[in-house]
Amino acid sequence: MTKIRQRRCIVLLALVSCFGGAERTFADSEEEPQAESFIPQPGQFPPAGTGTYLAGELVIVDPINRRGGLRLEGNGNQNRYARGPIFYFAMLPYGTIRFCGAPAELRDIPIGTLLHGYFFLPPVGEEKTIPPVPEEKAKMIAPQNHAISLEDDFSFYQRQGQAWKIESVEGAPKHTVDISSGTVTSGDVSNRGKLRVVSSGGPAKDGITGSYTFEIDGATRVWQGGKATGLDALVSGQIAQLNLTWAPGWRDDEFCVADIWLDEESQESATELQRRRHIRYQRYHWLAGWVDSVEHRDIGGGVLSITFFGGMDPSLYSEFRDKGAKGIGVAVAETTLRTYWHNNDKKFGKMVGWKEIADPPHGSSGYQIQILMQELLNGYRPGRMVRMQCRDWGYFRLPSEERLKTIDERDEAATLGFPK
Repeated sequence: MTKIRQRRCIVLLALVSCFGGAERTFADSEEEPQAESFIPQPGQFPPAGTGTYLAGELVIVDPINRRGGLRLEGNGNQNRYARGPIFYFAMLPYGTIRFCGAPAELRDIPIGTLLHGYFFLPPVGEEKTIPPVPEEKAKMIAPQNHAISLEDDFSFYQRQGQAWKIESVEGAPKHTVDISSGTVTSGDVSNRGKLRVVSSGGPAKDGITGSYTFEIDGATRVWQGGKATGLDALVSGQIAQLNLTWAPGWRDDEFCVADIWLDEESQESATELQRRRHIRYQRYHWLAGWVDSVEHRDIGGGVLSITFFGGMDPSLYSEFRDKGAKGIGVAVAETTLRTYWHNNDKKFGKMVGWKEIADPPHGSSGYQIQILMQELLNGYRPGRMVRMQCRDWGYFRLPSEERLKTIDERDEAATLGFPK
């Protein structure tokens, strides 16, 4: 049996219930996988609608190399919950992250947030990026450990048109917030209450739908009118978005509510704040894509055709389309999207073409740009990653730990190193 086939032999499709709620699927069996056979290749985006769905609590993060670890959601297996390994993952270079309904980076997501993701087997040549777990624990997690998308509950359900209607609130500690003074009035915050909800709209694919009961306590944040409020604001009939986190019954697919957004104003406020954080990050780190082709010219330069990766705020793509003739900086990047010294190592070119692709594949923005370069760097090769800068974004040196400074650092970053 080939190594690839061995990896595929571990799949989960166990039906479990959530705290008295509906059923959901999850990977923890040895049956032959049916849904996923695509292995990412350089310069090739995955087919639309593919990827193995997994969900779990974010417990560890390497935001610089776009990697982390999830505690997979419960499936009733005491052995896996008590002794199972962390599910470590790496973001594919074109993998997207969303938080509060807007594009995000792993550094934006609080530890403890329940995330929904779609994953593939490791790309060719990157099988050792995530070190294998001991054989006796390999059956407890899925072999698909390279993510094409990660989303919190807010983003995952809102994107699919699903929300939650509050049916009842029981036993919640009194917890009110005076915004003007910043004082908090609460009862015994250790008391755990129950929030009974039913899905509204949707239904979402792969997530949970139907009636559920979640825990709430004094640490649950409630947002209304764009501001923080207290648990007293919870009323039957409200339509809300939730973010879930660990609860003592996690093994049995039970969750606590970390955040509740009770109205559109609060949801829009959270989304706009995250969108601004995202744009700030991209202006300093630049937009990522990969080289589709290189047309060499006799004078030593050439034309680069580059496809932007998807998932960015639309305004960023528009800047390149509208301002590209002024000049675009192109820096070589690795699969982690880390650059070396991009404010010095980049070369400038001029946009000479812009194409928009209808129905782009998963991971692609659908935007391809052609840039005339007077000088070509060795890293400008088909299938290689680059980051691109509009000329008027300014020149900023990234912190030392974010830059790759030597070949040894690049090689060390190629393999994830976290506690077992």
